[in-house]
Amino acid sequence: MTMLARVLGVDGATKAWLRACREAGVDRQKVHRLTPEELLRIAEKLLTGSGPERAIGTSLAVRSRTWLLLNREHAGGGR
Repeated sequence: MTMLARVLGVDGATKAWLRACREAGVDRQKVHRLTPEELLRIAEKLLTGSGPERAIGTSLAVRSRTWLLLNREHAGGGR
């Protein structure tokens, strides 16, 4: 959210984040920590935006996938 706010401003970031959460099926009305899987789903929805929103979605998707892959390897689930 901070990355979006720096580029899109608070209002634009809030709109983009809530849209992506809604489209990803992540309920942001609940107070909870997002899982890496939820972050990845949100990032994939940000990718459907344009300009900075898409770039930030790409960055978030890469970070989420990397975390998921590294932790899968540590859990013994690697290939």
